[in-house]
Amino acid sequence: MPRRGPLEIQDPGDCLALLRHTFSSLPRESLVVVGLLDGATGGHMRIDLAPALREPVSSARLIADCLAGEGSAPAPEAALVVLIGEDDPSPEQDRTWRACLDALRLMLESEYCVRIVQVWFLAGGHIRDPRCPDPQCCSLPGRRVADLRIPLLAPPADAGSGPEAWPLEKTAHRFLDGAPRADPAMVALLKELRADREGSSGSFNGRRVLESWDLALRCQLAAAQNTGLGEAPGDLSEVQGQTQGPAAAVFAAPGEPRARAAWFNRLLGQLRTSFGRDLLIPLAALGLEHAVLGLEQAQSDPERGSAEDPRLRDYAGSFLGETSSRPDWDRVDALETVLRELVPYAREAERENLLALMAWVEWARGRGTASGSFIDRCLEEFPHNEFSRLIEELMRLKGVCRWARVKQHSWSWGRGGRGSRPEQRPE
Repeated sequence: MPRRGPLEIQDPGDCLALLRHTFSSLPRESLVVVGLLDGATGGHMRIDLAPALREPVSSARLIADCLAGEGSAPAPEAALVVLIGEDDPSPEQDRTWRACLDALRLMLESEYCVRIVQVWFLAGGHIRDPRCPDPQCCSLPGRRVADLRIPLLAPPADAGSGPEAWPLEKTAHRFLDGAPRADPAMVALLKELRADREGSSGSFNGRRVLESWDLALRCQLAAAQNTGLGEAPGDLSEVQGQTQGPAAAVFAAPGEPRARAAWFNRLLGQLRTSFGRDLLIPLAALGLEHAVLGLEQAQSDPERGSAEDPRLRDYAGSFLGETSSRPDWDRVDALETVLRELVPYAREAERENLLALMAWVEWARGRGTASGSFIDRCLEEFPHNEFSRLIEELMRLKGVCRWARVKQHSWSWGRGGRGSRPEQRPE
């Protein structure tokens, strides 16, 4: 039974339980900082340990800015710090880790008045508090993790099902593994439709396809709101009535395979080009109006909009997570669901752009490790994909996406139902 009641961060077992709860599994080779405010956890951040040890000052600056800098309100008053490595504890490791901790303490306490109230070093299956004065307790190598009692906490709302949570580096595998199985009849019909598409020109109108995608996202949102499980809702007649033609095939019964195949083919058509893929970003994050505006601008009609138009600025900013307001995370989550439904039928460029788009989704959420799993999978299958390499470069140059750095704009803010303070996860 999941434990109820407060955790004690001074207890190593409770601390490990908190990390597993926060990150779905215990991070590896990581520097983790968890913000604390009024006795509850708040914003938290994980970065790779190796670069943090090589460049402790710049890493400390990144963490401090994300957790307590501009856009972090409500900012934490204190912090829990955990360094996690696989090598066995040693005096040399202790000196290197302490130097990293000192840089972080100086940055947080002197510039942001955030006190580090608890530190744990987890290395080689041992855990210890490097600031504990009792040699009987926390001298090298520390306590064996295997000897600790680690409480079971209720899983986060977005954690996967199953006996064990999926680590973030396996996110792409989890996404693909969780996709539905391909229907052979649908595969055959889509093959026919693709052949027809290649033999005719102009059959796909850009705006109509965007409207179809918008409908798919709205249907998914309505389904999630009506059932809480993402299943088909009982009545979507109001939404259905707003769209004519093939888009209505989203409601097609199993007895209408051609209509359903036409619907899937239309959605897949958006993923056949990089520009079509890119338009799904503002469509999900901002809405149909912004995506259509971007489409019109690309069609070289300067009268359609002005560079001073705030919608155009947000359209451009959506790709970098730098809009003037919080994105529509429910629509972004719906985008992930629709993409998962398309996985068994996506071929060649469709699959390539689908994987690259999911890398962007996870980066925008602030989950760098999860994004990296999609980048790796995309480049493994499509070594020349430029979009994945661009996201990789964004992570290197910009670090955490700005949406994730502005707490109230972040994906994790307000994802309720967990019985705890809303969390930020610029992971």
